[in-house]
Amino acid sequence: MTMELDSFVIQRRDAEVKDLGALQDNFVINGRNYQLQYAHLYFMRLMLMRNTVLAQARRKWGSLDKPVKEIEKVLDVQQGEISYLVGTVYMEMKLKPNILNDITKDHWIAAQPERPKYADDSDSVYLEDESGRVRLVGPKISKGIFVTGVIMGVLGTEDKNGDFEVVDVCYAGQGPQEEIRSMETDEPDKYVAFVSGLGIGGTHSRRLEQDLMLEYLTGELGGPEEQQQRANIVRVVIVGNSIVTPETNEDEVKSGSKKFGYDRTAFDAQPTRILDSVLQELSTSVHVDIMPGESDPCNVTLPQQPIHPALFPASRQLSSFQSVTNPYWCNVDGVTILSSSGQNVDDIYKYVKSEDRLEMAKLTLQWRHIAPTAPDTLWCYPFKDKDPFIMSQSPHVYVVGNQDKFATELVIGNDGQRTRVVTLPSFSSSSTIALVNLRTLECMPISFSQK
Repeated sequence: MTMELDSFVIQRRDAEVKDLGALQDNFVINGRNYQLQYAHLYFMRLMLMRNTVLAQARRKWGSLDKPVKEIEKVLDVQQGEISYLVGTVYMEMKLKPNILNDITKDHWIAAQPERPKYADDSDSVYLEDESGRVRLVGPKISKGIFVTGVIMGVLGTEDKNGDFEVVDVCYAGQGPQEEIRSMETDEPDKYVAFVSGLGIGGTHSRRLEQDLMLEYLTGELGGPEEQQQRANIVRVVIVGNSIVTPETNEDEVKSGSKKFGYDRTAFDAQPTRILDSVLQELSTSVHVDIMPGESDPCNVTLPQQPIHPALFPASRQLSSFQSVTNPYWCNVDGVTILSSSGQNVDDIYKYVKSEDRLEMAKLTLQWRHIAPTAPDTLWCYPFKDKDPFIMSQSPHVYVVGNQDKFATELVIGNDGQRTRVVTLPSFSSSSTIALVNLRTLECMPISFSQK
C-alpha cells in the first residue's frame, strides 16, 4: 500500500525596493582623480551644513532670556560678549598620526606601533572656518565627545586668554524622515537580516555556524512552522569583511622571499570561491546585497566601491544578487536603511576615551554625518563639489557592522524621527546576525554559537 502526501511549498515573501537615486549615486565614483586637495571637502562640508546648524542654534538659543549675538566668522568674536557661532571641529592631539612628522624623522627610526586610542588629557578642541580658528574651553568641552570634521555650533564668550568659553553646543540633528507606511493587512511582519564579518579564509572562520546560518536564512532549518517564519525574511545585507586577507610573515619579508610584503605564490583563491558558493546558496532563496569592508578585495578609501562581480562567477548569474557600495543606502517597503561596514565608528573610537560604540553611532546621527573624521584620519576620496557622507535624510534603520558586540537602541529625533541604531559584531567572533522588523523597527539578535 502506498501513501500520497500533499506537497507543501512555502513561498518567500516579496518586498518593494525603492531606488534612492542621488543617495546611492553619491557613493559611486566615476573617473578617479587623486590630484585634488582635501581642503575642498572640508570647505564643501561647512558650506552645505552651516545653515542647517545655524537654524538649530537659533531654535535652541534664540528664545533665551538674555539676547545673544550671532557671529558670522570665528575671528569676529568679541571678548565679554555672549554669542554663538558655527564652524568645523578640529582636534589637536599629540598622539594622532601626523604625516609631516613621519617625513621629517630619521628614516632609520622604527615607526611607532598603531595606537588603539589617540585620546589624551592634553588634547585641545578648536572651531574653525574660512577666516581662522579659536580654541574651545569649559566644562561642556572637557566632558563632551568631539572629533575632527564635525560641523558644530557653540554658545559662549571669549575669555581673557583669547579662548572661547563654551556653555552649550548644538549640531545639525537628525535629518528629515518619511513616515513608515503602516501595514493594511493582517499579514506577518517582514524582516531584513544583517550579517557582518564572515571572515572566510581566516583562522577564526566558523564553518559549522556559517552552515547553520545559511540553513536558517534559506528556510532549510526546522519544521514547516519555522520555515514559514523564515519566509518573512525578504532581504539579507552582508555588511563587510566577508574575506580575511592572509597575514604577512615578517621573517619572509626580511629574507627577500616577499617583495613589499606580498608573495604571489601564497595567493589562495579558495576563500573567494567559498564566499561565492555561500552567496549563490543565499541568492537562490532570498535577495542578497554584499558590501565591501576593510579586509575585502576592494579599494581601501571610502566610499568603497562594489566588489567586482568577476569574483562571484556563480552568484552574479542571479538577479537576486548585487554587489553594492560601503556605505550603502537602500529602501525596502518604505523603510530607509543605511549600512556601514564599521570603519567610520572604528575611527571615531580612537578619538575618544569612551568604549561605547553604540553611543558613537548615535552621535553620527546628531552630527548628520556618516564619517566626520574623513579625510583627517579616515581615508576617503578627495571629493571637490560634494560631501556624500552628509545624511540628507534620517534613516529608519542604521546598522554599523564589525563592532565589538551587539547593541541596539531606538533613537527619537527632535522632530519625531525614529531610527533603529544597531552595532553588529562580526560573525566570525560571535556567530550572531540581526533581524530588523520593517514595520515596528524592532531588532533581535540570532546566535548560532555552539557554546
